[in-house]
Amino acid sequence: MNVKKIAKITFVVGGVVFVLIQFVQPNRTNPEVDQSKTMQTELNIPADINALLDRGCKDCHSNRTVWPFYAYIAPASWLVSHDVTEGRKHFNMSEWGKYKLSKKASKLSGIYQAVNDHSMPLPKYVPLHPEANFTDAERGQLAAWAQKEAEKLMGGEEE
Repeated sequence: MNVKKIAKITFVVGGVVFVLIQFVQPNRTNPEVDQSKTMQTELNIPADINALLDRGCKDCHSNRTVWPFYAYIAPASWLVSHDVTEGRKHFNMSEWGKYKLSKKASKLSGIYQAVNDHSMPLPKYVPLHPEANFTDAERGQLAAWAQKEAEKLMGGEEE
């Protein structure tokens, strides 16, 4: 077989596989949000901090994910769905009211650490979501807020 024929077969088979994998769609749901149980409501988050959380965290760490166009095209859809599922499992601002006091303090400490060490937002998320690329000043502001809130909670009673 010549190279052109192999390339043509590869292209056709690849196209068929690409079309077929579109039928394997992941979960892209946004569970209902009880506003009284959200982090924003419980902590009465200042507007500037809430804007940062909204820009850089809500898509993976809340039930208010804005699903981008590529979240509907396999195999990218599988990766996006996985990241959102894992993000929500690790920390979900929409389900804040379900956490015990100690877990809330731990999650706030985690925010402090993650924004300081630049592990959040995920480096792979930022190129497609440049609005989530916090400046050093924004990282400092968010980290300071999270640390202050964690310290407030650690001084409180266990639920």
